[in-house]
Amino acid sequence: METTGKIADKGVLGYMDSLERDKYASGKKGTASLYKATRNQLALFIGQRKLDFKRVNTQLVNDFVDHLESLNLSRNSVSNYTSILRAVYNCALSENLIAPGENPFQKLRLRPVQSYKRSVGADVIKEMTQMDLKANKSLDFARDLFLFSFMACGMAFVDLAHLTYKNIHGNELVYSRVKTKTEIRVKITSGMRRLLEKYADANSNALFPILKTLDASYETYKVALRTYNRRLGRIGNKLNCPVKLTSYVARHSWAMSAKENSAPISVISQALGHTSEETTRFYLKELDQSIIDRVNMKIIGFVEKWVNKQSIKN
Repeated sequence: METTGKIADKGVLGYMDSLERDKYASGKKGTASLYKATRNQLALFIGQRKLDFKRVNTQLVNDFVDHLESLNLSRNSVSNYTSILRAVYNCALSENLIAPGENPFQKLRLRPVQSYKRSVGADVIKEMTQMDLKANKSLDFARDLFLFSFMACGMAFVDLAHLTYKNIHGNELVYSRVKTKTEIRVKITSGMRRLLEKYADANSNALFPILKTLDASYETYKVALRTYNRRLGRIGNKLNCPVKLTSYVARHSWAMSAKENSAPISVISQALGHTSEETTRFYLKELDQSIIDRVNMKIIGFVEKWVNKQSIKN
């Protein structure tokens, strides 16, 4: 283990490298990639100079923001990079690598903005179900994954990609969220079962052919996610009123539909697998699973009817 003195000698960039490795080793691969990207942007900003912790002040932070904005990055990207740098600073402060003093981020006001509508209504999803995609298997597969995600209480793509037959417990899907390790239980509807049967493969334990192997690297998963989002983008462009579709849209659309159907925040929280009040505003005691099942059937009824009408070839 590196001592505090050795870490400090490496400067801010070296410290960020060590934090990235720690995040990756602890399974937080997405966060690790954000640390790496921020570290690379900071390295471009400072050039050949060594950046010591004592040089991280308000002026440097403001100059770094100006540098990011000069690259014509989106406001959300600038905000994300700056937030990671602030997290690094706070971590170094907690490890006594920085002498307590004025917080260089105190007056910085950069908040992410919602660049596009992350949820769509039932009319959009209904139009998606009615698209004739038989001639394009890749788009048909992407549409089916989107619908299954929506029907499974807004299941995240990363969890969808790692589902196996072991997650099927009778008439339920039981899995732990990759992100939060929270256990989720979802009743398997007849429509969901039809989609599972459509992609069943006797030579694979995976419920959907998203990853070639279940122990695929994080980089391989990211490629699969980009491919999925690219295909959803093509589907979104085919709609009568084109919308931006991504893996998040199915999840957000389910949550918005639940809210519009007057589902309590506690029900939405548990169904989505959220773990904190900050994420969901309220997080109450665990609910009877039947409550979530009833809410979900109310939301996905029209999708359920469409899937059940299809003649699915195995």
